Amino acid sequence: MTQTQRACFYVGKGGVGKTTSAAHTAVAAATDHDRDVVLLDLAGTQNDLATQFGLGDEVADPDAPISAVFGDDWEFIAENIPDVVDRMVYDTGEGPDLVPSDKGLNGADNNLASVPVEERYLKLDAFIDEHLAERYDVVLLDLPGKEDNISLNGVFAAEHVVTPLCPGAFERHQLDSLRDDLAAIRSDLQDVLDRHDVHPHLELVIPTMIDGRTKQSEQFVAEITEAFPEIVGDPVAESQNVGNYQAEGRTLFAAEEDELYSTGARAVEAYRQNTALLLDRLTPR
Repeated sequence: MTQTQRACFYVGKGGVGKTTSAAHTAVAAATDHDRDVVLLDLAGTQNDLATQFGLGDEVADPDAPISAVFGDDWEFIAENIPDVVDRMVYDTGEGPDLVPSDKGLNGADNNLASVPVEERYLKLDAFIDEHLAERYDVVLLDLPGKEDNISLNGVFAAEHVVTPLCPGAFERHQLDSLRDDLAAIRSDLQDVLDRHDVHPHLELVIPTMIDGRTKQSEQFVAEITEAFPEIVGDPVAESQNVGNYQAEGRTLFAAEEDELYSTGARAVEAYRQNTALLLDRLTPR
């Protein structure tokens, strides 16, 4: 079986730069490291990743929704609908491909609750093994900002968890909670995890929205670095460029160097460094 490098971007809170980090990591992996990369948007029905790449209108009603992967009919669909996976995938225009979210994800999450535990959290892993591994070197998952059946599918499928966090006491608490949650998952589902050789763990913590002029940002980076010295990434500077380019449907990598503020240029460099660090750490599976 072909192996891929996999990671999921996950933390139990929105507004910390999770989707932005996933998008920029995917572009850096594709352009700087010449990898075939696919992004899966499982973070909800608002399609933020599609918006990031200017594809919002194009993916509003996907022909082959990712939510189908979690249903009982997926095996039949995959065997009987020609090129169904090709119809899921969209070219971002910046290197990686994108599988967008869809409105069926909420229902899929609810339906998974009735699936036996042995199967409930392994549907996405099977999809990646059977349909994406032969196409892509790197699979990146943008997960919901909450623990549900979809996010646990992503954690199981990726194993390697990337957590972006911005300054604030609550955000710091979220990181501690996530570490505890992963330990609880390993404890509660140990039999299933061991049988399938799945070992979810925190792989990289990325300080985001860092304003070097403020004491709060300085203290936050210092705290994260002290608490997680082996897995902390380069701080990503807060920059107006991020929002401006998102509004245009582009990442910072699509900008000419002289179009970026100094903060934008520092953010790009941090994304490059963090992507290189992540790819160096990811064990293919």
